[in-house]
Amino acid sequence: MSPVRKPQAIDHSVLSEMLAARLQQLEIENGGTERFQRKLGLARGTYYTIVRGRGNPTFRTIERIASSLNMSVFELLGFNDTDARRALNKSGIDYDELVSAIEKKNQAERGLARQTRSRKLPY
Repeated sequence: MSPVRKPQAIDHSVLSEMLAARLQQLEIENGGTERFQRKLGLARGTYYTIVRGRGNPTFRTIERIASSLNMSVFELLGFNDTDARRALNKSGIDYDELVSAIEKKNQAERGLARQTRSRKLPY
């Protein structure tokens, strides 16, 4: 007889619960589960894990979700840009400069990825 695996305790976090609640809200606004899940481009299992608040998505995954919805991560989590600007300003960081730097970095990485894909590897 094979050993029975005990279910592991799930660590819920405020962030994962906020993300789950927000995704559930956006799911309703965007025409239901199947349509919304396809829009996000996530695997079904990944989506359901996150939307139930059980997952621990990487920040990159959260950024991809926000990007596919044409939102910032702040907006995805229910904050507006004013909140983000104020929070960053307290740390001496200019929101617009940060957004611009991130966009430049993303463009450079996409360009590099396109170049890499277009090169044929010798056999």
